[in-house]
Amino acid sequence: MRLSRLGLVLVLLGSRSALAQVPAAPAAPAAEPTAPAAETHADAPALEPPPAVAPASAPASEPAPPPPAAPAPAPAPVATPAPGLTPSRVEPPSAVTPAATQSPAPWQRAHSPLTLEGRLGFLLRPDSSAGFDHESNVGAELGLALYMELKHNLAAGLEVERASLGRGSAINGLDSVNIDYSVSSAMLGLRAYAKRTELVDLFIGLQLGAGIQGVSASGTANNGGLLQASAYRCGASDTPAFQIGGGIGARLMLSPRWGLTARVNGTGRRLTSDMVEDCAQGIGTATTVSAGLGLGYDFDLDP
Repeated sequence: MRLSRLGLVLVLLGSRSALAQVPAAPAAPAAEPTAPAAETHADAPALEPPPAVAPASAPASEPAPPPPAAPAPAPAPVATPAPGLTPSRVEPPSAVTPAATQSPAPWQRAHSPLTLEGRLGFLLRPDSSAGFDHESNVGAELGLALYMELKHNLAAGLEVERASLGRGSAINGLDSVNIDYSVSSAMLGLRAYAKRTELVDLFIGLQLGAGIQGVSASGTANNGGLLQASAYRCGASDTPAFQIGGGIGARLMLSPRWGLTARVNGTGRRLTSDMVEDCAQGIGTATTVSAGLGLGYDFDLDP
């Protein structure tokens, strides 16, 4: 009896142990979820990439992200200024453009000019001399001037000229005479510029100096009724005499250094009317009006 009860207890215990082992079997697969959990943890880098791997793999796996908007426009401006050209080719034009705008104009005159000018013109002597049957009051004028700029609107210089004052002739029986008058002058000059630009100068001039009258005579002299008239020719010059003149003029620049000057001038000449070295009678005090063109070159004293 006791044995049967003992056997029954053992059977119950064995069944309980079996039942206890039955849930243990599913517990083993419960350990398997740990593996998927590990798998999910292994796949986690794809979902949550580490900071070191994300920047390198993100552009390759996701080409669409537009966050780098700032770098994209940066190269665009470099290409837009000169399509088809390299940046090195774009830089030279930008460097040349300001240089060209700041370069001095080609029509730039001398800063401190010293003007050497040659002049050619004609001269008119309105008054006439007594004692001539025929007289010419028109002559030619040849001059040379050197002017230095003192200020922008003021210049001073020296003028040297030789002018023809005309010719007179007279006949009295066997006596005849033809006299050519001329004057050689050296005068200090002053020019005040009313307007001065890179192209045109307008000025008023004043001259003060001395002139030497020259005479050249030819003719015949009566030697009496028994002798034939003899021909003669002579030339002489007088002492220097006071002269003063003034006029207006304009100068047109043909280039930065060459200029063409037109001038109208009036001059009062205090010359003698006495015999000049026993050759011929002088012309006397005369007033002349001249007009001429001069070609001058500017030397720059302040390069």
